[in-house]
Amino acid sequence: MAAPKNIIMVVADSLRYDSVYTEQGAGVPYLEKNAVQFSNARSSGCWTLPGTCSMFTGMLPHQHGAATHSRWFKDEIPSLPEKLKLAGYKSIQVTANIVTTDIFNVSKGFDEVHKTWDLTEPNDQLLLRLALAFNRPRIRRMMRRPDFKVIEKIIEDLRHEIVWTQKTAHVAFEKAKQLIAENNAKGQPVFMFINLMEPHYPYHTADVFTLMNKSFRGKMHEWYILYHFISRTFLKKEKQVLSQADLDLLKSKQKLSWELIRDDVDNFCKEMHSEDDNLMVFCSDHGDNFGDQGWQYHFNNVTDGGNRVPLFWLDHENRQSGIKSHNVSSRFMYHDIIRASGLPTDEGTLMEEHDRNMPVLQSFWYDNEDKTLEKYKYNQFAFIEGDKRFVMRNGDWMYAPVSKNGMEPLFEYVQKDFNPLEELHLSAERKKYLTQSVADFSQFSNQIITKSESGNQEIKKNENWETNLSPILRSSEIV
Repeated sequence: MAAPKNIIMVVADSLRYDSVYTEQGAGVPYLEKNAVQFSNARSSGCWTLPGTCSMFTGMLPHQHGAATHSRWFKDEIPSLPEKLKLAGYKSIQVTANIVTTDIFNVSKGFDEVHKTWDLTEPNDQLLLRLALAFNRPRIRRMMRRPDFKVIEKIIEDLRHEIVWTQKTAHVAFEKAKQLIAENNAKGQPVFMFINLMEPHYPYHTADVFTLMNKSFRGKMHEWYILYHFISRTFLKKEKQVLSQADLDLLKSKQKLSWELIRDDVDNFCKEMHSEDDNLMVFCSDHGDNFGDQGWQYHFNNVTDGGNRVPLFWLDHENRQSGIKSHNVSSRFMYHDIIRASGLPTDEGTLMEEHDRNMPVLQSFWYDNEDKTLEKYKYNQFAFIEGDKRFVMRNGDWMYAPVSKNGMEPLFEYVQKDFNPLEELHLSAERKKYLTQSVADFSQFSNQIITKSESGNQEIKKNENWETNLSPILRSSEIV
């Protein structure tokens, strides 16, 4: 098999599966006609950092280390752009999300990183950018520390807020096409990674961010919803601030944001794939959560809302389309890409069921300004087997059926002595893999979380994760 001329991965940040698919399909003509679609693909992490690093390594978050508390992509683990250099590819990133850059070491191995906020002329709505910026907890914290360096960082962040106030997908695609054409002329194959932020909070429904409500009162309430959603207020309050109707409004906004960029995505994929031997993947890194299992926004959830993702594979040689419905972990696209480039790998593949290629999901509790309620302070390990979902929470297993599009059933505790790794009819290889994964996850979890004598959980300050944090991250959180 000949290697692809170029390898192109397009990621729509935070895009849920059910924001893309309706009863009529995904609504992307070229992708639906020419791609292999995976209807039961799930991400390994529930926010950009762990999800992206899993796609870049084929590993689970506890393996690559880029989780909610550790927040650093381990230097010693080779990333996809680094591996593809061995096959002769130049690696280029065009991103609208600061999380995929050097902040968390995610851009290691890329020869070039192009940020859409540096490629986009800002509109004149400075007040809108300020309003959205100060919606973010990190910006509010920095404002409480009047320091020149902090002011510099705020100014830099306001520049970054372009991607929160303006549509930039077309800018990313034009830049990507330019760079691919330039390298094609030199005979240089390219691995191109593109991150799109329109489906991410605050959900673009127009070229310039706009509120859905028309009345003044409605607009104020929508700002209220946006503020409490990104602030993850539910983690700090016994009484829920946002109603399900509020969350449904945000869910509808994400659907509209997908519709805003859907043609851009389809046209780009068509142009890059129809006439060239390029391998293309379109997917999401994770999905946002609008009330599933009681969660809001993303971070520490393992739900079908937060982990089930759209995934389209456009092969460079075998141009077959279709829908594959077997359960699959999106992180295994790493091995398919490595194999397509001509490099060796003996791990599982997206295309066929494999003992290890099953959806395993991990999440780690989020410290919300030291005010997270005790009931939310737990890490989770989950997996999907057939039509069943199992999650281990504080050492106990819970169960729920796999959900269809719509609100999913709540996890319920199973019998105290029930262990699905022992009770389910798993193959020997699958059982071995899951058993080892649970043990490794538990060890990693214990490194960053310790239970006090009272049963509370708190962050454990130790050299295994704190020393890897950059000075910026030690002083401020980046979402």
